[in-house]
Amino acid sequence: MLPSRELESAEEVRIFNELVERYDKWFFSEKGAVLFRNEVKAIKYALEGINVRKSVEIGVGTGMFAKALNIEYGIDPAWKPLLLARQRGIKVVQGVAENLPFKSTLFDAAFLIVTICFLREPLKALLEIRRILKRGGYLIIGFIDRNSPWGRFYLRKKERKHPFYKVAKFYSVEEIEEILKDLDFRIHKLVSTLFRSPLQTPTYEEPVNGLVPQAGFKIIVARKT
Repeated sequence: MLPSRELESAEEVRIFNELVERYDKWFFSEKGAVLFRNEVKAIKYALEGINVRKSVEIGVGTGMFAKALNIEYGIDPAWKPLLLARQRGIKVVQGVAENLPFKSTLFDAAFLIVTICFLREPLKALLEIRRILKRGGYLIIGFIDRNSPWGRFYLRKKERKHPFYKVAKFYSVEEIEEILKDLDFRIHKLVSTLFRSPLQTPTYEEPVNGLVPQAGFKIIVARKT
């Protein structure tokens, strides 16, 4: 893995390289640790009954989710976060979701966790993910629902030019489901978590199967038909 000047020129990549320590420390902060645990618990709940062998996380960042979920491979355009992901035992490669450097029908599952909002060309990226998935393989998308209190909270951060979120584009559940259906993915499961307001002190929560509109974090599990 070598740093790519072309990849690093994009603002969203440069920010994660420059602020990698700030980004990674959030997972260990008093608030971040609780939210992270809730999100991981919800993803594991969404995966119950699904046999995932060979998997990859697109937008793996520093590897916190990949490590917690036993995801073997990770790809990200920002090389400094990848160094931390590699230290956490993830097999990493530098690259972008819109042009994945993997063979077709290689993976049983692909994860997009808090990543879809940073994709420049989400449709192209999802087509690439479909290509690398085996027939019947699963795509797991974890995201902040734009129509939830958490979504509105992050939209305000975007408006105020927060370094991580000023380039983000947030989606609703309905928008993501529509895109997936257009690409011949079948929605397998929807799980909700983060029910407390972003202005409240977070507590450990149990995930809920199905759509809870006010929940900030949603997980959509879709299957390649």
